[in-house]
Amino acid sequence: MKKLLFFFLLITISLFNSCRKGEHVINPALLLADSLMQSRPDSSLYLLEQISDPQKIKNADRAFYNLLLTQAKYKNCILLQNDSSIQIAVDYYKKNVDKERLAKSYFYLGCVYLEQKKLPTAIDFYLKAIDVMPKDRDSIFLSMIYSHLGDSYNKQNLNQTAISMYKKGYYLCMKYDSVRTCYFLKDIGDAFLLKYQLDSTYYYYQQALVIAHALQNFDLLSVIYKNMATFYNAQGKYAEAEACISKALPYLSSEEDITSACSVKGDILSDMNRKDSAVYYWRIGKRSSNIYVKASSFHSLFQESKRMKDWQNATLYADSFILFYDSIETMNNRAELDSLMDNRIVELHKNELSDRNRHLVILLVVIFLLLLLLLVILYLWKDRCRKKKFMDLQYRLLDNRVETVLLNDNSTSPRKINSLELQRLKKERIEICMALFETTEGYKKLIELKKIMPKERIIKARFSRVIIVRDIQKTFVDVMGDLKDNCLSLTTDDLLYCVLVLLRCPKEVIMDVMDSSSDAIKTRKNRIKNKMNTDLFESIFNI
Repeated sequence: MKKLLFFFLLITISLFNSCRKGEHVINPALLLADSLMQSRPDSSLYLLEQISDPQKIKNADRAFYNLLLTQAKYKNCILLQNDSSIQIAVDYYKKNVDKERLAKSYFYLGCVYLEQKKLPTAIDFYLKAIDVMPKDRDSIFLSMIYSHLGDSYNKQNLNQTAISMYKKGYYLCMKYDSVRTCYFLKDIGDAFLLKYQLDSTYYYYQQALVIAHALQNFDLLSVIYKNMATFYNAQGKYAEAEACISKALPYLSSEEDITSACSVKGDILSDMNRKDSAVYYWRIGKRSSNIYVKASSFHSLFQESKRMKDWQNATLYADSFILFYDSIETMNNRAELDSLMDNRIVELHKNELSDRNRHLVILLVVIFLLLLLLLVILYLWKDRCRKKKFMDLQYRLLDNRVETVLLNDNSTSPRKINSLELQRLKKERIEICMALFETTEGYKKLIELKKIMPKERIIKARFSRVIIVRDIQKTFVDVMGDLKDNCLSLTTDDLLYCVLVLLRCPKEVIMDVMDSSSDAIKTRKNRIKNKMNTDLFESIFNI
């Protein structure tokens, strides 16, 4: 009864948590498997495998199930050779707001590719996991990503980059997980050993050793002492190397680790000229399941038997060594062939990308040329329209002049009618001249002066004044001629002032164009008023 009540309570809490987080998880077994993942990964995997018809699970449940299943297999050291399951989680969480689960999906997808020995792809997904992982969330998981990145870079002989990754992982977990911190220190020491930076190697191994002793973690102690033996052996310090490998041996549990360590100890004892003891440990080493350790041990035994002139054993050891050496050569040749095939595939992919890029560049060039042609056509069309408009205005102005001359010569029409018609023609002439002026550079300069601030306008007017005055005098020659005919005493500056007024320029702009003060402009206006008849003055100044 108590177990049933507990199970019911667990389901209720799970459902409440799923609703609160907005994950829409309706299967409490998934939440239970998630809660057991760190402490009991084997139970978590068993629970997930008991779910019937996982393919029928929908949406969030299905993505969460596939993420947990891959995670459980990883923690139970089951090879992750198929990416179809974790890919479901990646595809779902890409479109979801839960970036932490997306980061975990990327990480485990990277682990799949790591198992397939596709290191560049694995590294790519590990980096994606770091990019999408929310800040200040699950630093232990982030440190695990950095650990895998370091291992991947090490396998590609990028030791300095690997050290950088290990250090980032170390700083993330140093306050929370002593075991993981110790492993990071060991990994950093290993990377420095590969670079043959022995001082740094010793420093990190010593730090790792202190933590491993404090934790009484025999797995860590065995690995660190074994690596330190390699470290001392590389320096020719055989006594220290022998002491470290001897300390490592009691902590080793698996047969493979023991035989491998014995083979190393045999090499060290041989360097110390303790041949009999070395033979003892080489004989243990030849029982290893690791083909490299077996080959090394048989080769050392052959050399020692040959030295002792024990030809019978030397022949047996030589045959065994050749057998395993040939196997290693076959493996290396196959690996080299695989590498060549991978390089060939990469080269083909590069060529494909190169062709695709070449086609893309050609397409972009064609599009650019078409756009350029379109712009040229558009410019020519606009230029043609502008010229047509200009020619039409010129023809209208010419017709206006002809009509004015004919009207002045016509003495048969009544005088009043002639006067009204002349007024109409003069008004039309002003409109035509204004339209013509809008096609000039001087008009653009004048518009710029109207829009800018006073201080800028004064500077701008110094450079624009000549162009504006030139285009006004050229365009409004007929209008200025009419004004001069009506009032002979008007000067050139008076006529320019009248045209600027007709163009409805502000007083400040007129002052800058004519380079005059406010009082000078006011005086000029009064003088024009005294010279010109009232009707004409009022028509110009819009009074």
